[in-house]
Amino acid sequence: MKTPFTRSLLFRVLAALLILTAPVLSGCQDDDNGKDAENRVAEYKVIDDELIQGYLTRRGYGPGTGLNQYERTESGLYLVKLKENSDTTRVRKGNQAEIKYVGRFLRATNETTTFDNSTEKGIPCGCLPLTVGAGQVIRGWDEGLLLMKKNDRKMLLVPSYLAYGPAGSGGIPPDEPLAFDMEVLDVR
Repeated sequence: MKTPFTRSLLFRVLAALLILTAPVLSGCQDDDNGKDAENRVAEYKVIDDELIQGYLTRRGYGPGTGLNQYERTESGLYLVKLKENSDTTRVRKGNQAEIKYVGRFLRATNETTTFDNSTEKGIPCGCLPLTVGAGQVIRGWDEGLLLMKKNDRKMLLVPSYLAYGPAGSGGIPPDEPLAFDMEVLDVR
């Protein structure tokens, strides 16, 4: 007669142990996934930077702050000044902005391929209206716009981890760095 009681107690103890250790074990899984994601980003930071450097070289852009020169941010975003501008109205987080842009791939094999264009949005201004810093666009845009002023025209060279990352989007493959010729038409 003691056997059923002992088995019942054993099952209760095992169930309690399982319940208590499940969060710890699943936490290990999350740590592994987090490390994998960090490693992937680190790997693509190197790959994307090489691809962007190749694009800059092919286009004849050099480092600096002048016309047709590039600057690199700490995150890995590159900005090339395409037009001189004396306007002092800076783009700030929360501003309403109208952006005219053309998005292209930047790999040598497809750098002339346009995947998006604001003039095809059907909006009278031929631009994309957005709230800066509200997460409506890719992270590279939110960062780059904060480094621009009204009437600026710059080329943003966006690493994949600041664009669509490993998921890609529509016709944009996973882990694809992108080039955006962008002009800030208005800021309010």
